[in-house]
Amino acid sequence: MAGSDNGNGDAEARMVSEGDTGVPQAPPATFDFLIHTLFTQALMALGRIPNPITKQAHKNPAAAKHFIDTLAMLEQKTAGNLTTEERHQLEEIQHQLRMMYLDQP
Repeated sequence: MAGSDNGNGDAEARMVSEGDTGVPQAPPATFDFLIHTLFTQALMALGRIPNPITKQAHKNPAAAKHFIDTLAMLEQKTAGNLTTEERHQLEEIQHQLRMMYLDQP
């Protein structure tokens, strides 16, 4: 499910906030992080969550469709190379976004 944690969320959070230099570090590059980044961008474009910079929620259906289509392309290009969990997360995220997209007024 989209909100599920793969068990290393605390470690990822520490990697973002800690570093030898005190400068925030980026989280590790993972498939899970990539699809959740695209999911979050789609949620913002659907007006479901506010932009973290402006604190405003705005709808941009064309951008939302772009992120949904990007996830579909990613699913197609990675077919046969994902773990069962990765495939399930990608399918679930796409399903949720498609339902939200269709539910727009």
